[in-house]
Amino acid sequence: MTANFIIRPGMDDDAPALAEIFRRSIREVASQHYRPAQIEAWVRFADETDAWHQRMRSREVWVAETDGKPLGFIQFEPPDHIDLTYVHPEHQRCGVASALLAKIEAVARSSGVPALTVEASITSRPFFAACGFEIIAPQIVTARGQDFLNYRMRKNLA
Repeated sequence: MTANFIIRPGMDDDAPALAEIFRRSIREVASQHYRPAQIEAWVRFADETDAWHQRMRSREVWVAETDGKPLGFIQFEPPDHIDLTYVHPEHQRCGVASALLAKIEAVARSSGVPALTVEASITSRPFFAACGFEIIAPQIVTARGQDFLNYRMRKNLA
């Protein structure tokens, strides 16, 4: 069970720990909804070090941590797009993703953003739905030679 944690801005030196959270979350949690070939294609993104670091630098990143150890992270692409949301498998269902999303919602509201969007995986769709996001449309996206079902979702903030 996750103890108290803080939400803080991401830093450049977080990239390796966040890549590991990304890999483990996909392999240990999302694997229940995707085939092994899809999982391996998905996690390869974090192995592309230059692309991973560029992605971390080009978006707002917020990290949940306890005792200096990252538990999860969320990426926000202003003005209104949530890009990545991942929580370490050992800290699932402990409020980490909810706290990260609350931070993004607060940032967006303070900037006058009327709604947030996300492309939610099969795995994360129930979380986003429980947080008030509605499905706009299912879609198939192709990455590293694999097709993935996900859901374009939106939440009105007004």
